[in-house]
Amino acid sequence: MPNGALCGWRLPIPKFNINIRTQSRISDTVPVHSDDHTALRIELARFVGELLKDHADLIWVDEDWQIDVSDETGLILYVLNITAMKTAATASIP
Repeated sequence: MPNGALCGWRLPIPKFNINIRTQSRISDTVPVHSDDHTALRIELARFVGELLKDHADLIWVDEDWQIDVSDETGLILYVLNITAMKTAATASIP
């Protein structure tokens, strides 16, 4: 039985933080509780999808975003990098 359920007690589910880092700022962290690293990575991907949907205009201002998951000690475990850039064909377009 996982997490001590056989003995009638449960270990606390580990807490992680999703952090958003851009060239201009580091945002507040978003707490996530998970005892499964696969589920944690899926949660990170879903979070990034919602972040892009809700703030699509901002990626073009900062251009580089790092969204990472750290443990309670601050150790970064997983990173997703998002980069937005113009190409030579659109460099002169505001």
